[in-house]
Formats: sequence, C-alpha cells, structure tokens
Amino acid sequence: MNGVKKEQLDMRAIKAIIINILYIIIIPIIVFDLILIIQAERNPEVTPSAFGIKTFTIISGSMSPVINIDDIIIVEECSKSDLELNDIITFKIDNEIITHRIINIQNVDGRLVYITKGDRNEVSDTEKIEFGQIEGKYLFRIPKLGKLSNWLKNKVVFGFILTFLCMGYIMQRILLYRKVDRKERRKEKRIKFEESKKNKDKKEI
Repeated sequence: MNGVKKEQLDMRAIKAIIINILYIIIIPIIVFDLILIIQAERNPEVTPSAFGIKTFTIISGSMSPVINIDDIIIVEECSKSDLELNDIITFKIDNEIITHRIINIQNVDGRLVYITKGDRNEVSDTEKIEFGQIEGKYLFRIPKLGKLSNWLKNKVVFGFILTFLCMGYIMQRILLYRKVDRKERRKEKRIKFEESKKNKDKKEI
C-alpha cells in the first residue's frame, strides 16, 4: 500500500511540475502576443513591438541554413550605429517583410544605404535599403515555432486558449485550497482526539 501511495504522490508531483512548466512557457508567449495584437489593432500600418522587440515568422528559405522556413525570429529595434557588415536585418519593401544579411553599406548623396542578400541566394537584392525601411536587427531564432505563433494570432484560437488557461489556473487553485483545507481539518480532528484522550486518561487517574 505504501508503495502505491508513493507512486501516486510521485505522479501528482510530476503532473504539477509539467503544468507549471507549461504555464512558464505559454503565458509569456500569450502576454507578448496580446501586446502585439492590441498594437496591431490600434495602428495596423506599423509593425507591432513589445519593449523594442518584434517577432516574425519566416516563410522562405533564402537565409537557410542560418534561418529556416517556419522559424520565429526575434528582432530588436536599432539605431544606424548598431548596424555593421554581416548583420542580419529585417526590413520592409512595399508591404513585404524580408530578412537578409547586410553585405555592403554605401553612402549615397549623404545618406546611408544597405546592400542586402539572402545567404542562399546567388545575387544581392536589387533594391538598396534605407534606414527608415529597417524593422530591426536579428537577435536569434526559435526553430519551427512559426506555425504555433500564427495559430495563436488567430483571435478565436487565442481567446479559447486564454480562457482554457485561466480556467485551468482557477481549478488548480481550488484543488490546492481543498487539499490544504482537508489537511487542516484532519489536523484539527487529530488535536481534538488527542485532547479528548488526555482528558479521559486524567479522569481514569
């Protein structure tokens, strides 16, 4: 019996650890996405950011193997002085977002322009990029998480997951409260029983 109880306790502990890990991973992603969704609703013309950080999902293989399709890239807003040769930048041409590497920086009529190229492409990009087109400088990538990110950006899916997590958290707190309450009641009963036993022993003496 003790072995069975120990196994049950171990399984409960493992489940609690897994749930907490999921909360630690998913909640920051949801909060970040929520900030981006609100910003996108308020100003659809500007790429949303949180604390100067932007995220993009890669849809082409022009930067592979460094960055691959369905990767999420994390990009930080930057100044001109932050940009150097070989930096990877994300920039906008018309309504298209592109992430390529800087292969040259030129001064044209007193203004800096950036020549870019995809690592997998044989030739450089035809358009010279001005600083005003740059969304930010590449920091790192999260492999193959792009599909999940796009899924979370769907308002219906996002609302469902947020509701599910909130309900899960509330249920977890309720169960924890009941568990603590049961322990307290058992403790009270034990104390009362011990006091009753002591009083009985005194009377017999």
